[in-house]
Amino acid sequence: MTIPTVYRRDILGLVLLISIVLSTLYILLDVLALFAYLNHEKEIASTFFHQSFYFLVFFIPPYFITKYIKQMDVTTPQMITE
Repeated sequence: MTIPTVYRRDILGLVLLISIVLSTLYILLDVLALFAYLNHEKEIASTFFHQSFYFLVFFIPPYFITKYIKQMDVTTPQMITE
């Protein structure tokens, strides 16, 4: 595994983490929209739903990023100590 491959794996791992966090935010905003709708706050529910709609795209990348990271050579470089 070369150094650029290690950096690529690390960057993809960070992108994976960010995608998971943003897709969790999508779910949280939808749950809050549901609770607001059940409490007859339709204006607030509409705002939560419209704000969360843009986070829907973050559900797709984690699957492909994880598949690509697992396909890469995962041996980490070891320090040589004598």
